[in-house]
Amino acid sequence: MDNKLKIGAGIGAAIIILAGGGYFFSHSANKTTPEYAMTQVENSIKNHDKIEFYKLVDVDGVLNSSYDEVVEGLTDSDKTMSIEAREAVKNFTQMLKSPLMLSLKSAIDSYVEKGEFVGEDGVQELLSRTGIDKIEFRGFENISVNPEKENLASADIKIFQPELGHEFMLKTNLRKDENGQWKIINLQNFREFVTQIGEVRRAQLKEYLLKAEEINSVHDKTIREAEQKYSSILAVGNIGQEGTRSDLKNLMLDVVKKDWEVRKQELFNLTVPQGAENLHNLRIKICDLEIGYAEDYAQWMSDRKAATLKSADEKHRQAQVLTTEANVLARRMAN
Repeated sequence: MDNKLKIGAGIGAAIIILAGGGYFFSHSANKTTPEYAMTQVENSIKNHDKIEFYKLVDVDGVLNSSYDEVVEGLTDSDKTMSIEAREAVKNFTQMLKSPLMLSLKSAIDSYVEKGEFVGEDGVQELLSRTGIDKIEFRGFENISVNPEKENLASADIKIFQPELGHEFMLKTNLRKDENGQWKIINLQNFREFVTQIGEVRRAQLKEYLLKAEEINSVHDKTIREAEQKYSSILAVGNIGQEGTRSDLKNLMLDVVKKDWEVRKQELFNLTVPQGAENLHNLRIKICDLEIGYAEDYAQWMSDRKAATLKSADEKHRQAQVLTTEANVLARRMAN
């Protein structure tokens, strides 16, 4: 997915993480405490009160402070990116910062006012792609006022993301203004969260590619053996003989077709990680085409119609083209 969209989704999610978490605070908390402020954040979302929400959350501050952290997190998680490429991405994303902030702020307004996080750039879909939408809030911990600067406070937001498989403590800071109002001002470690998600997904992708390659290698061997058997059958007979046609038909249905069906099921049973959907769908399509090819070719052994043979050859040709595309895509993803 486009890096600029990943960044936009991630930063917007930071706001929603902060907004949703207030649920876990006691509503009877002292009004002069940061705990109470966090509770009121949740209430402002619940009541669709944008004015109150902006009193409690420095949206501009959180977006600005999170932006660079998300950029760093995304590049940190991609170990294959060169130093030059990292700098290019950073420079490019800085150019996009202002329009992205406006788009995200609009999406946040929509979330607060209507309960739907919708942005001009399809932010909701991007949240799903980044995995942020899978976050489960598990409470707040370590809420404390800075002993040296009593107008500053910090809190840990405990979240769980299934892909990480463990709880993550998202650290946030609050500041008390001249009127005694506590306000969320930034996130400290969003970069770390983004980096961990990226690393987990890379590991999942690597595992998927290895398992899929193992499946394909085993079944490619069976298909090569079937091709050799095909040549052997024709070597001792000819296509005009009923016995030869019967042998070829059985080979296509009992060996080739069945093997592609088994391969398809094994691939279908794999867990497909984020980013591998297109490759996976391509491989399933190849299986369907090869199954159709085997069926049509076997049918041609019976009806001897030119249209049946043409259909078989076209499906086989399409499968070969897609196989080349899939192999190129898999190598690119592996690298």
